[in-house]
Amino acid sequence: MYTKKDFPEQWGNIQDAIRELFQIQLFEAVFKNLENPKAVVYPLLEANKYKLDERFATVLRLKTEAMLSEISPKYAKDIAASLLGLSLLIKEFRHGNEANNLEIAITGYEIASKILTCEALPEAWGMCQFMLGNAYHRRIKGEQAENLEQSVSYLHNALKVCNREQFPELWAEIYSNLAIVYGYRIRGDQVENAELAIKAGEAAMQVFTRDQSPEGWGKIQNNLGIVYRDRLAGDKAENLEKAIACYQNALSIRTREDFPELWAQTQMNLASAYRHRLKGDAAENVEKAIAANQSALQVYTKAAFPQGWAEVHMNLANAYLHRIHGDRSENLEKAIAAHQSALQVLTKEEYPRQWAMTHLNLGNVFLQQQQIEAAITSYRSGLKIFTPTAFPADCLKAGQMLGNTAFYIGDWAEAIRGYSVAIEAVETSRTWASSESRRQEILADSLHVYENMVQACINNKQLNKAIEYVERSRSKRLVDLIVSNDLYSDGEIPDEIQQYLQDFEAIQRQIDNELRHYNNTSNFDGSKLGKSPQNRAAIEAHNKIIADLEADKQQIWEQMRRLDPVLAGQIQVSPMNLSSIQQLIDLPTTAILSFYTTSNDTHIFIIRQSQITLHTCTNLGFETLQSSILTHWLGQYLNNQDTWKEQFSFLIAELAEVLKLNDLIAQHLKNIDELILIPHLALHQIPFAALPIGENQYLGDKFLIRYVPSCQILEFCHNRPTVSSLMNYGIVEDATEDLPYASWEGEQLANLYNIPNHQRLKGSQEASVSNYRQLIQKVQVIHSSHHARSRLDNPLESALFLGDGCITLSQLLTPSWRNPQLEDVFLSCCETGLSVTEITDDILTFSTAFLCAGAKSVISTLWAVNDLATALFSVFYYQSRHQGNKRLQSIRQAQFELRTLTGETLTTIYKPKLSSFLTQKLKETDTLRKKIQKKRDSHPHSSLLYEQCDQQYKKYDKIGKLIYQAKKDLEFFCRESKPFSHPYYWAAFTCAGLN
Repeated sequence: MYTKKDFPEQWGNIQDAIRELFQIQLFEAVFKNLENPKAVVYPLLEANKYKLDERFATVLRLKTEAMLSEISPKYAKDIAASLLGLSLLIKEFRHGNEANNLEIAITGYEIASKILTCEALPEAWGMCQFMLGNAYHRRIKGEQAENLEQSVSYLHNALKVCNREQFPELWAEIYSNLAIVYGYRIRGDQVENAELAIKAGEAAMQVFTRDQSPEGWGKIQNNLGIVYRDRLAGDKAENLEKAIACYQNALSIRTREDFPELWAQTQMNLASAYRHRLKGDAAENVEKAIAANQSALQVYTKAAFPQGWAEVHMNLANAYLHRIHGDRSENLEKAIAAHQSALQVLTKEEYPRQWAMTHLNLGNVFLQQQQIEAAITSYRSGLKIFTPTAFPADCLKAGQMLGNTAFYIGDWAEAIRGYSVAIEAVETSRTWASSESRRQEILADSLHVYENMVQACINNKQLNKAIEYVERSRSKRLVDLIVSNDLYSDGEIPDEIQQYLQDFEAIQRQIDNELRHYNNTSNFDGSKLGKSPQNRAAIEAHNKIIADLEADKQQIWEQMRRLDPVLAGQIQVSPMNLSSIQQLIDLPTTAILSFYTTSNDTHIFIIRQSQITLHTCTNLGFETLQSSILTHWLGQYLNNQDTWKEQFSFLIAELAEVLKLNDLIAQHLKNIDELILIPHLALHQIPFAALPIGENQYLGDKFLIRYVPSCQILEFCHNRPTVSSLMNYGIVEDATEDLPYASWEGEQLANLYNIPNHQRLKGSQEASVSNYRQLIQKVQVIHSSHHARSRLDNPLESALFLGDGCITLSQLLTPSWRNPQLEDVFLSCCETGLSVTEITDDILTFSTAFLCAGAKSVISTLWAVNDLATALFSVFYYQSRHQGNKRLQSIRQAQFELRTLTGETLTTIYKPKLSSFLTQKLKETDTLRKKIQKKRDSHPHSSLLYEQCDQQYKKYDKIGKLIYQAKKDLEFFCRESKPFSHPYYWAAFTCAGLN
């Protein structure tokens, strides 16, 4: 006798033969009973259900494909059609092993679709695709995420041939199923998936109306209820109300009498919505959830509907966990009993996701009972299935619960394991999101996991791992942008992106025109604006136009970013470890200081070439540090700069004290002379060089200081190719002709470096946007001395003001502004390093934008700087550079020279040159003003030409007054002992990137 144990090969052959004969029986049953094949086929299946196994599917594929290859196409089509019908019957067969039944059905559909091709029989092929879509949605075996992707693909294939006009009901059925699949989809952005599900359901309801197709309409209502219940977009409470309404709509059709199984399914879904409900009485909502689940159990018995029965018990368990009425201990025991009942059916092998979810929920019950070890064991079980790539959303929940539970008892190693997989899940979800804004939301929603991970690593004495996760949490958007733009360093930009870039630039030109028109018509006199109803209306209209154009720009930005290979998931940036971070430190006398504020403390990681240490400021968390900086430092700067200047020294002294700066230096920075600072959140606004460390001594006196947003961005700067040692310089100066000292500044630099006139853009006529763009492509060093503005409300719209328009931050972050030859950028402008960071710590300033555009080093400013002080600082800096000093040494030298410059030296050395320059400039301006006045007066007072000349006249009249005021200010500074000793004058300048 051929037993499986003794003769496995012969036994297998016999089993194959048995299944082949059974398949022939089934085909014959279908052929002979075309009108009602179910009546004959189902008894056969019931009697032979043990044969419906994996071997059955294998034999079906081998034997049927062999047979189809040997017969004529006509008969092959008939066989394929019968196979399609048989496969559908097996899929819907309630007995046997559901997973195996679905595998057999999928096999049959796939074989049939090879014969019933789209070219020869498009309708039949479309039906095959529809059936495959449904089967893959329900498939139990295989990776669920991939099954759902297959389902989406097949259903979209079906839509290619099944249009609404010819096949309205099938078209609606496809969309109805798409609503389900998108609702459960694992890959892609969860917010986007939910919206796609809603759109699909609404499309289906165009055909499946309540009156004409009540059953189809009820199905869609049920499916939409699931989507609204889990929807992330919109108001959560309102979404749950919509879910409840959808389920109640479905139940008006799915009555127990007419559709008992569907009624039970909808009752179970309604129960889940009531349990999550935010409106109404919380206790009563849970009771409604329990009642709905118990109603479902009237139909969903274990014998008839084991899966449904088990899933209702999962629901009941969660309801008892959150129950308010009754004895708490008794409710928790009921929850455990219900979960254990569910696990009798929901095995790991047949229902892996439900099995894992049950264990996750069971862990939550154990946690409430203070059975910590049991809870941890349950969470571990859930994570066996909920991996970061297979089920990222569920993995995040399970990993976070494991991490939090272990953190609670001080089991740091277990907490690290939990948070580690949770963070991998976050990063997987972020990778799958195709929208830049959604990527930011995903990270922002999970930053507390990173925070706990960092703290667990610190508590476990694993500083190497802690700094790695600090890095993984910060500046991700900037990293994406730099990697994206580096892809286009050769200038080869795809046509579709080029079109978006052209549209983007066109809208910016519209904004420039609107601003120019507004400034001209307002005559540069902001003090008079808004005092009359007409002026207020004009301002509101202007603001709305600008806001609408900026919104259009943002939309194009998002569309352009969706095409990006990084956002599309084609390219992923690997996180850095401590070893790779330490390789960025060139000298043993250099250290990286990475700041990280948690809810409770602020940590400063000190990274040297061969070690890492930690300086912790306890009880200096978000509220006590970050919020304080925003309120007292930035808030005062924005509200009253005079008060801010008065409080400046006190505020930074206080910050130095709470950061325990002297302890940090004494304990961690021996033999260090250069610091690479990575601030966190509001600390990006702080001039660290001006933090006092002793009597008349600042941090910048003891250390050379530079800044980077993250180590990853520092690495990008390091990896950029070296340029020629022969630097080519370019200057953009006084673009709006109202900064008197900017021209003098440009003149000094041009003389120092022999910069030719064609590489100097002077005044409004030369310093245009297009000329700036051409110049920046030719030089390795660009010095910009003109107006700029930081938009704290919308950093991407921060602007460099030129003669005929603006260059915005968002433009610099696009591939068209990629300039890999740039070595140095000096932004001698206001607020080019100022921004308010979001919780994700992406600091969007012109400093980081130029790093993104290709520069290795950028000097920028943290606030609105003084014109004369800035001109002197720039001259001092370049004199030091010309002597062969590196960037940081030159910044320190310039800061020291400026703050120690005496009024006497200013008077004897600089005043003669400056005064002569201003006098000449005032003379030229006055001559031009009089010339324009004469031309203006030659036209009729009410004419357009008169108005145009008058606008020019007022412009140069204002410039003349500014020059006159500059001469008065110069006199004032010369009378002071040390006119620029206040940090306001010298501490705003920071260097980002390389030394």
